[in-house]
Amino acid sequence: MSFGNLQFAVLGLIARRPDGVHGYQLKKELESICDDFWEVNYGRLYRVLDVLDETGDLNLVECFQSGRPNRKVYRITERGKQNLDDWLLQPVADEPRPLRDELSLKLLFLETSDIEAISRQIKQQRSIYLTRLAKIVRRRKRLEKAGLGTKVMSLVMDGAEMRVHADLAWLEHMERKIIKTF
Repeated sequence: MSFGNLQFAVLGLIARRPDGVHGYQLKKELESICDDFWEVNYGRLYRVLDVLDETGDLNLVECFQSGRPNRKVYRITERGKQNLDDWLLQPVADEPRPLRDELSLKLLFLETSDIEAISRQIKQQRSIYLTRLAKIVRRRKRLEKAGLGTKVMSLVMDGAEMRVHADLAWLEHMERKIIKTF
């Protein structure tokens, strides 16, 4: 079963922790680093961890906890390090990812004469984008405060901010076109 790039994100995070990491901690790290452009639920994360353990990319150790279930701690294996290194050196896919934007789909099927409905969708989406932008700014500050604000992390956060700004510009462009056309 393939999990695409998620398996490599998991391997990359675990590789940074020689003492290993448990699933809950890993989920929190995934959220803190890449939640603005990639959401992962616990079920999917644990399926990835199980597969990586089965393929020999990770080593699972159960640690005893008094009065609580045993904690599963994952460590990357040599095989996992090699697979991660191989993936890191591969060029990024040359095919663009398909646009799976709910707003675009809704706009395609709304009646073009229903300007109110179109405007309402645009305004709601603007609010969502502004909330996301504020979340990115807060996340950047938390990462810097936690000492995770590396140059590369800063560039990734720049990219997340730039995508939101581009989406906001697109909404403004649509509003101008709608006003001009209708």
